Amino acid sequence: MRITSLLQPVLFTLAVAGAPALAGAAEHLVTIAPDVNGAWVTPDGAWDGRTVLFLHGFADDMDGAGDLSKRMSARLAQMGIASLRVNFRGEGDRKRSDIESTLQSRIEDTEAAYAFVTRQPGVQPARSAVLGWSLGATTAIITGGRHPQWFRSMVLWSSPSGDQWVQMASSPTAQKALREGVATDDVAGWKRITTKRAFYESFRGVNLDQSLVNYPGAFLTIRGSNDFLPQGDAQMLKLVPGKPAEAALIGGADHIFNVFQKNGGAAQRVMDLTADWLARTL
Repeated sequence: MRITSLLQPVLFTLAVAGAPALAGAAEHLVTIAPDVNGAWVTPDGAWDGRTVLFLHGFADDMDGAGDLSKRMSARLAQMGIASLRVNFRGEGDRKRSDIESTLQSRIEDTEAAYAFVTRQPGVQPARSAVLGWSLGATTAIITGGRHPQWFRSMVLWSSPSGDQWVQMASSPTAQKALREGVATDDVAGWKRITTKRAFYESFRGVNLDQSLVNYPGAFLTIRGSNDFLPQGDAQMLKLVPGKPAEAALIGGADHIFNVFQKNGGAAQRVMDLTADWLARTL
């Protein structure tokens, strides 16, 4: 995976006006840590303490492409499951083009988000899950490996795999940032993005395979057959020690599950698979 490939297809930060309200749920905008905010969503009805932490992708925000993460949050609330969707520091704004985050800051924000969740009345920490999309999946894997008792279940949408430094540092944009400290890339159909040396350097020595072997919980990875990322899902299933461990491939879907197509079939399939999985494993 080249960083230009990472940037160009990731159109999931395109704004969709008029995000739907969450039916059957109470959503509160919250401050998780300095410069880190998010949306805390609880079911209107009975709640048994199950909670899912949402981690967004590169240069995205907590609602996700086509508001898919927000829609998934609403679906979970209807199932009696609470959720926290996080906006990462230096990234969490669809309109933002100057990226100030690093992998380490993402992990720190995830740790702060988990601490926020565990402080909420009614939460059952032993019934917590994490859902990461793209670079959010990278963040979820590393956090799950560092804190193996935190998450009973993990769901990855369009996840990277393997050696992240080799993949992230290979493009001309990354090499310019590493050499000169900053680089700007005009991504067709999306926006102008500026990244810095620290962003790429933060992936040095990071191999997701090494984190996966330390995560003991239930594990599901979902991707489209047209995802630009390599399909490393079979290897992931061999590495994770926990059960159940499953992989789902959605035919004809891209990295963002065709969320901007009118029929919405692939995106609906992602939500159905995720809802079923979390109902079974939380």
